[in-house]
Amino acid sequence: MSEDTIVLGAAIIRDSRLFVVCRSRPASMAGYWELPGIELDNDERNTLDDLFKHEFGVSLNCVDQLLSDRTLIGWNNADDDPVRAALRVWRCQLPSEGTFDLDAGDPRPSGYRYDDAGWVALDELDSVSPWRDEVRIAAGEVADYYLADVVWQNAD
Repeated sequence: MSEDTIVLGAAIIRDSRLFVVCRSRPASMAGYWELPGIELDNDERNTLDDLFKHEFGVSLNCVDQLLSDRTLIGWNNADDDPVRAALRVWRCQLPSEGTFDLDAGDPRPSGYRYDDAGWVALDELDSVSPWRDEVRIAAGEVADYYLADVVWQNAD
């Protein structure tokens, strides 16, 4: 049995809105909304930070792991080959000194992995679609954790 590919997802919340992105590649997964993320390549924090530097032009602070591994159904790698995969979600923050227009979807993606981004109110996650079912469930869990965690809300 092969080992699962770990896909890291970044849970970023500002003003009670979750940062979500729409995938542009690989072709089999294009058009789906998700938490921004990438397949694990060595250190988890550095992997997510590298993604944000290259895809969004901004650094990322990975605070802690929020959700343990969730099986991803029908995940395809960058070559569009099907692989066994699991989603691992990290609570993350964008730089506090950065000014982002949340209504415009800042930070904007470069277009390599994602062609759109936005900040979705935690009680309106279904206002963007389609989601992959297991990722939508994870986004709901992230919202629930946030709403139950006063410390996280105050750090937002």
